[in-house]
Formats: sequence, structure tokens, C-alpha cells
Amino acid sequence: MAMTAPQDYYRRSIDLARIAAALGIVWAHAHAPGRIVGYVALSLFLVLTGFLAVQSLQRSKGRFTWLARVQRIAFPWLFWSLFFIAVDSATADTPRPLLSDPWSLLVGSTIHLWFLPFVMLASLLVPLLVHLVQTPRALVVACAGLVLISPPLLWAQAFVPMPVPLPQWGYALPPFIYGILAAIGHRQGNALLPLGTAALISAITFAGAPMFWAVQMLLAAVLFEVLWRVELRNQAVAALGKLAFGIYLVHPFFMLVTYKLFGGGVNAAFAALLIFAMSLVATWVLRQVPGLRRVV
Repeated sequence: MAMTAPQDYYRRSIDLARIAAALGIVWAHAHAPGRIVGYVALSLFLVLTGFLAVQSLQRSKGRFTWLARVQRIAFPWLFWSLFFIAVDSATADTPRPLLSDPWSLLVGSTIHLWFLPFVMLASLLVPLLVHLVQTPRALVVACAGLVLISPPLLWAQAFVPMPVPLPQWGYALPPFIYGILAAIGHRQGNALLPLGTAALISAITFAGAPMFWAVQMLLAAVLFEVLWRVELRNQAVAALGKLAFGIYLVHPFFMLVTYKLFGGGVNAAFAALLIFAMSLVATWVLRQVPGLRRVV
């Protein structure tokens, strides 16, 4: 039984959520006041990635082309890996040795690129879960499974020494799967079940590790549901949403530019906003250049 997409399934508030998540990640990486919001921003980014992947599957009427998705993600990953290698070679006193760690093949040339190989592999779960979770009962079973796997993954990424990118992937998998199940729940008219699942996961995780990151799943889920219900008609929001992915990819370069211009003592909030603004403009420019649109 294939799910059908209601006409109002896509909402511009999703684009607002995407650009807000990108800003939150930049804010955290710039060590701006309240940088702890970066946990929620990253989790929201992952929820949206899973949610939008289901949308993509629905637009293709069930013909999920995983290899096409891999190619779409692999090209930016390779491009930005080479770009940051060049930047590192040009600016670092001692450039990092290439491929000194085999795990770096699952990251790229700079740590924030871990997100792209993760999405390439995790996208395999999208058609699998959409195929398996087609009834309310199946959604209950899937949510129960997410409750079972999420706290151990979240505890492990915080407390178990692991090579990069395994801690990042352990942190990312629960909200990514949540995004998939939230999309399925919305289509079944049952958004509360995934939301309750997020609450239970956060409660269990917090009981074992009473820290802010332990409740990131619930906070991201609530923020997503709130934004989902916001009615927006402004075309500018949709345009901004398309820039979120590029902002995430390019912002480390503009962090370097900002600190070169203003020094390490620059006001962190000012730096975060400047980095975000430059990354936004750069992404927009790249999207206007034939051939470079694919990298952002």
C-alpha cells in the first residue's frame, strides 16, 4: 500500500526551519552566547533531512533512486573536501597529512563534512521504513524500536571513546530516523505518536545522563511541530530555505575569514552573524554559477 501525499504536505515553514537550523549551527560553531542551542539546531537539521527525504520519495511516486541521491551528495562532499584541503594548505603552518586515519574516508578533509557520508548511508533507511511502516500498528512498532536504540546510541557518542565520525553518526541516527517516522506519522494523521516517542527517548536519555544534549530529541521534535503549523506565504522564505545546505557546507571557510579579519577576540555573536551572512551570500552566488549549483 503506497502512501499518497496530501496537497498541503509541503509547507514554507519547513524552509524557515531549515534556515533557522543553519543559523543555530553557525551560532554554536562560533561559540556565541547560548551556543548550546547548537545541539537542538543540529538535531532539527537531521529531523528535517529525514522528513524531506520521505517527501522526495513521495514525489518520485515510490521510485527511490538511492544511487542518484548518493551522486547528488557525493559531488558536494568531494568538492568541499578538495576545497578545504586547498584552504588548509594555503593557510596552515603545518598542513594536515591526508588520509593519515582510515576513518577520515568517512568524513572528508574537515570534520563538519561527516554529515554527507552519513546521509548517503542513512538514506537507505528511507525506502525501507516507508515500505515497512504503512499501518498505524507498524508505526507503533517502529517508534518502539527507535526508543530501544536511541538512548544507547546517544550515551555511547558522549561517553564511549570512538574514532570520528562514529560519535557524530551515533548522535545523528536517532533524529534522522525520527524525521522519517514523523513524516509517516503526519501522513497517517498521527503526529502525536512520534512526538511522544521523542519525549520518551529524551526522558530515558536524560535519566542516564542529566545534560542538555540528552533532551535534544524532544526539543527538536517540538520545534519542528511548532514550525510545521506556521502558515507562511512569503516566497523569500522558500528561497532562504534552499540556501541552508550550502550555508552549512561553506561556513567554516568564513569562520576562518572572520577570525583573520578581526582576530580571535572578536565578539562571538557579531562573528556568528557575520559568518552566517557571508555564507548565505556565498551560497546564493554559487547557485547562480552554472556547474556550481550542484555543490550547494
